[in-house]
Amino acid sequence: MWPVLASRGKHMSQINLQKLIDEHRQKPCVIMTKRLIFHGFPGFDIYNISHAFTFKGKTYIAGRVEKRDSEISTSVIFEQIGPYDYQMTKWQISNLQDPFVELIDGQVLLGGTEIYPDEKGLITSWRTVFYHGPDFDHLRKIILAPVKMKDVRIAKGRQYYVMSRPQGGVAAYGKIGFQAADRLEDITTEFIEKSPLIKDLFDDKVWGGANQILILRNGLLGVLGHVAIMSEGNVRHYYGMTFAFDPATGKRTEMKIIAEKRDFGVSEYKREDLIDVIFVGGIVRHNDKTASLYTGLSDAEGHVALIEDPFLEYEKLEGIYE
Repeated sequence: MWPVLASRGKHMSQINLQKLIDEHRQKPCVIMTKRLIFHGFPGFDIYNISHAFTFKGKTYIAGRVEKRDSEISTSVIFEQIGPYDYQMTKWQISNLQDPFVELIDGQVLLGGTEIYPDEKGLITSWRTVFYHGPDFDHLRKIILAPVKMKDVRIAKGRQYYVMSRPQGGVAAYGKIGFQAADRLEDITTEFIEKSPLIKDLFDDKVWGGANQILILRNGLLGVLGHVAIMSEGNVRHYYGMTFAFDPATGKRTEMKIIAEKRDFGVSEYKREDLIDVIFVGGIVRHNDKTASLYTGLSDAEGHVALIEDPFLEYEKLEGIYE
């Protein structure tokens, strides 16, 4: 059991992570899960995948490809060839981890964590970067997050909505910031760095980030993300979560957990300290009150889960004011 994490000051809310986990286990929303099979890279792991997306009549997933004993990654676009099978394509970006893809106004916006290895192959720095273009053959790098900032995400509604994930100082191990821009060109390194933190979402003992921003029917933002904590021995525990955010008021709903590693059963893993890690990459909503959740497991596999649509309850709201 996790301890209740104590508040430190009147402006710091508590996050009882164990309570959120218990609520998920008492009323699980995962209906079924399936491991995805990726072809074209024998001897490599493909994990921390994007959601499936359809572009010019074909369905794709972006995935992180690397050897089990390495973190030097290539992000690859895979084309769907069966219900749960994907084949590698020619579209690959070296030194890019945890890819994600959004289609905005018919254009591709592909992002991920760009890594900077030294001459010995050790990763010395990293940051989120974004590529943009009319198709995968004509992508150019347009946005650089601040150095060592992962988990920056962008969506377009009435404006471009940006969620950041600074660390250190008041952001502690990692918290989510938010800011809106009128143009994609306005989203600069400095713009991302100055994004105000979403108040009281995490306390200082846990960390998390946004993995996808969805524009809900009522204009609220549905946020898919992860929340994580470290236990004794530097063992990591990651959980998939959602909340809704009102860009007009800057207020949010309470966070809820929608998936954890145990929902998927036994899997391969990169290291023992990563066994309990689920990294949600994206979600696709369906018309029957369900959704497909795409996720990496234990830094070794890519899976999809059919779940109850976690955003339906947020669409009943007329706004968030408290």
